[in-house]
Amino acid sequence: MKEKIGLLKWMLEDIRKETIKGISNLTKEQLFAVPEEGEFPIGAYLMHLCECDIHWLEVISGDKQSDELKKECYFDKWFDPSGEPGPPATAPELIQYATLLKTTRARFLDYILSIDDDDLEIDIVIKRNSGDVSISKKRIIYHIIEHEAHHRGQMFMLIRRAGWNKEHQLAVRDTDWWLDPEMDS
Repeated sequence: MKEKIGLLKWMLEDIRKETIKGISNLTKEQLFAVPEEGEFPIGAYLMHLCECDIHWLEVISGDKQSDELKKECYFDKWFDPSGEPGPPATAPELIQYATLLKTTRARFLDYILSIDDDDLEIDIVIKRNSGDVSISKKRIIYHIIEHEAHHRGQMFMLIRRAGWNKEHQLAVRDTDWWLDPEMDS
């Protein structure tokens, strides 16, 4: 049975589509610029969403993702890095953001679609310095949705405060392109 899986898939796709819709009018320079002192660039937030898809896919599936993919997403290097920062030196191209957002979410969705509703109740043990934490696969998926909604709100607020939502009324790339950047090739 995949009734719950179908709903979670829809929610993951919908949250990403709404996120993309809100940033599709930005240029690569705007995505790279710090919108407000003390904040991360909008592009760093987007790569963080990719980073989270990768991290939680590894946790929920047990399958390590490639170092190459992690490097492309600036995994633990751009958005609030735990170690040595390594953000990009120049503004990444829009195609890089769009492709990675699509690729990482697709990998996560592929895993979700490979399990059944009953598998959502399986607990994963996460090792933490403060002790082991047991969390269901369903809760992990919910966390990803909630996490993206949180960061989407942050990004949209920063875009408004920077005046970028009015500056470029015509989309640089439309939402459909962001969701499927290969269609431009």
